[in-house]
Amino acid sequence: MTTTLLRLTAVLAIFGACRPPATDPPICASLVGSERAEESDTRLLPPSAWFTLLIRDVRRPALTVPSEPHDCSGRTITATAPGPEPKELPVVPLVGSDLTFSPGPEGHMLVWARVERFADGTARGPVALIRRVARGVEVRGIGTLWAPAGRVRLRLERFGDIQLLLADSQSCADAAPEDCTRQLQLLPLVNQRFIAADLREEGSDRPVGPARVTMRERSDVRMDDGWMRRADVQRHVRVQGDHITIAEDLRVRECDPSAAPETCRERLRVREDRPVAWKDGRFSAPASAWAQVAGP
Repeated sequence: MTTTLLRLTAVLAIFGACRPPATDPPICASLVGSERAEESDTRLLPPSAWFTLLIRDVRRPALTVPSEPHDCSGRTITATAPGPEPKELPVVPLVGSDLTFSPGPEGHMLVWARVERFADGTARGPVALIRRVARGVEVRGIGTLWAPAGRVRLRLERFGDIQLLLADSQSCADAAPEDCTRQLQLLPLVNQRFIAADLREEGSDRPVGPARVTMRERSDVRMDDGWMRRADVQRHVRVQGDHITIAEDLRVRECDPSAAPETCRERLRVREDRPVAWKDGRFSAPASAWAQVAGP
């Protein structure tokens, strides 16, 4: 274990020098001795060290987890699915590709360990903010992320008086790029926990759900004359200071699918900015016009 953690210290060194001690105590920590091993000069780290640090009940040496795993703080690794409850895939040993690393602020690092996978291309597991200290590493924030498991990008932004994790990832059906679903999830870091805060649409009766933004959507509705009413929306999320904005570009066309190439008539093109507010532990935003644009 000492050799593994020495490697861990070397890996974290590339993200910046140590920072002054934080006010809050670490959630969990791994300390190593002051001696230096030859392998500490490499930037490679066995996946087992990360899984052991982040997950309390990893089964070694196979690196599998039980049906209800816990993160290093002792809390159950659980979260709301990013859609209808999907089918869980059989448990298999964890490997390096189940980990995503991203640099964080002030020399910290973000890590997502995907310990449970699902048939819809999503995965669930602990996401953590890691801080390097003089004799090892500390977990300074932890929570559960359930999101699409492909092309994962993590970043931590300052949002007012809190920090905000933005998890950008995608899942694809049948490996076809046009069938990919890309989502951005917003997880505030509150009292060292990444929380799946709700996002409410103002004036809408739609059910409340975690703050997830689908970056591209399409709706095709066949009309009485055989033409297709095709609606598309593309979204971008901006975080600036204490402001979050969801920018939406909506487009509606009427298309003749029998033509070669397909013939389309532009019917509507709208761009709107939806400001997102954070209050009392939840997000809220004006209702999107997409619900009306995508309807029959």
